[in-house]
Amino acid sequence: MFSRILFIVVMFFSSQSFASWGLNVGVGFPFVTQAGVNYIASPDLTFYAAYNALNVDVGTAKVDLTLPEVGLLYHPFSGAFFVGLAIGQESLGVSSTDVTTGITARADVDALTAAARLGWMWGKSNGGFWAGVDASFINPMGADVSVTAPGLPTTAQEYRDVVEAAEKFGETAYFNITFLRIGYIF
Repeated sequence: MFSRILFIVVMFFSSQSFASWGLNVGVGFPFVTQAGVNYIASPDLTFYAAYNALNVDVGTAKVDLTLPEVGLLYHPFSGAFFVGLAIGQESLGVSSTDVTTGITARADVDALTAAARLGWMWGKSNGGFWAGVDASFINPMGADVSVTAPGLPTTAQEYRDVVEAAEKFGETAYFNITFLRIGYIF
């Protein structure tokens, strides 16, 4: 249903003379790597699809946090300022390897997310290069948790602690701040 509505809206606005496409990259926290595609349907509406990631390796531990999302930005004054809504699929993978045994323990959390966003896209209406900043409130919903810990019984307190921490992460809302986003509109 959602994909049909999005398709109809995109087809309607693509027939308008204002419609244009663009690409962007950004850097922020916690999502250090951000990349996306923009579809500027009118001076007031921008659709986007983005992929956000955080990959950290510390010794034998590894953290991978990703959030692909699609959203709509509304520019209430037909300018740079916008407010928006998005939906995405957050995935967190955390692993650690014991150097003496070589055994790797891993926890994975997947959750559908909703996001509210506000920010600025300076130069959006001119075409060509644009720059921006934004902040997002990301709210995970319905986390699916998977823990792999070879040699550790599921009744062990350590195992239960990992499951509890993973479930808590999958239900905890947080902010993402994009310090700089640059893009090009064709």
